[in-house]
Amino acid sequence: MSSAVSARLQLPYLMPAQAQKHVTHNEALRHLDLLVQLSVEAIDQSDPPLSPVDGTLYALGASPTGAWQGKDHQIAAWVDGAWTFLQPAQGWRLFDQGAGQVMIRTGTDWIALSGETDNLEGLGIGTSYDTTNRLAVMSQASLFSGDGTGHQIKVNKSTDTQTASLLFQSGWTGHAEIGLAGDTELSVKTSADGSTWRTALQISAVDGTVTGDVVMNDPKDTTPGRLMPVGAFGLGTTGAAQLLDDMDATDIATGQYRMGTATQNRPMGSTKGVVQVQRCDANSFLQSVTFDDGVTLQRYHNGGGFTPWALAMTSATIVGTVSESGGQPTEAAMEHWANSNGSYIRFADGTQICTNANSSITTAPMPFVGTITKVGSNRVWIGRWY
Repeated sequence: MSSAVSARLQLPYLMPAQAQKHVTHNEALRHLDLLVQLSVEAIDQSDPPLSPVDGTLYALGASPTGAWQGKDHQIAAWVDGAWTFLQPAQGWRLFDQGAGQVMIRTGTDWIALSGETDNLEGLGIGTSYDTTNRLAVMSQASLFSGDGTGHQIKVNKSTDTQTASLLFQSGWTGHAEIGLAGDTELSVKTSADGSTWRTALQISAVDGTVTGDVVMNDPKDTTPGRLMPVGAFGLGTTGAAQLLDDMDATDIATGQYRMGTATQNRPMGSTKGVVQVQRCDANSFLQSVTFDDGVTLQRYHNGGGFTPWALAMTSATIVGTVSESGGQPTEAAMEHWANSNGSYIRFADGTQICTNANSSITTAPMPFVGTITKVGSNRVWIGRWY
């Protein structure tokens, strides 16, 4: 045997052929009696008590005096009328009777072993915490359940310019973040590489309006996948619709627009009007223009070009003033009126019929262009007005 005492508690061993083995045995029992369920009167004591009680122990400080002199940081035990000293090792635990606290040995100090859960430096569950992630959890799921009155998870920041958010990562690289990022607006951000971030959505804390990369940049934005606000392509707005720059543009999205004097290639008619565009596919679409006087023109783009403008028949355009431009009707389909020379009917295709029951009047109510056909004694004139 290499030593006469045990390695950790320094308990004396019984040796072969040893006389009075009970002495060594009793000494070992004395050590165990002191160390098992170790409990001291006080910690960091410097002066020995005047009348110590048998079996009492003290944890000494850095510079004890009297009978304890030179026994720095040891355990002093009053046993059988004398002081016995024990050298504590790292990790020993004792109960400080004066403070009512369990202590643990670290270095030359006794540190309180607390069971309190308030003001912990950190907590790791299934993993280790660090100075940034003071609470760290590694598990398949985390459960936060209400106690019958609901449940809130609160993420607070001390100033508006700081961040309070939820960060979603893959392989420790961030790809999505939801929260208050540097302001008080609710933001949804995304990233492909964890370094370059885009604000996909941002909801105003003042009025709840939504902005961001997934919202249309302007009312005519046709980027796929974007959200439509009120007024997009003229929908849902009570104000003016978006002005068309050029009626002959072939990339106008389905929607409602307005036409004004600044609109290029506008059809003949009033100075302003409402334009509707309805697409069949990428190349084919219908254009409809309703002027502020109620007249409506339509044309179709069939992939190769526009058809001529055609007048849409309504109660405002069936009977009224007939006019044309380049052979195309621009107002009503039929015009009927009378004057002192009789009555007439004029059609948008150029046909004109005049009548007069008074045989003494030989002049037609309206002028003709080209050949005139006269029918009957009641003087009926048939021809063209253009």
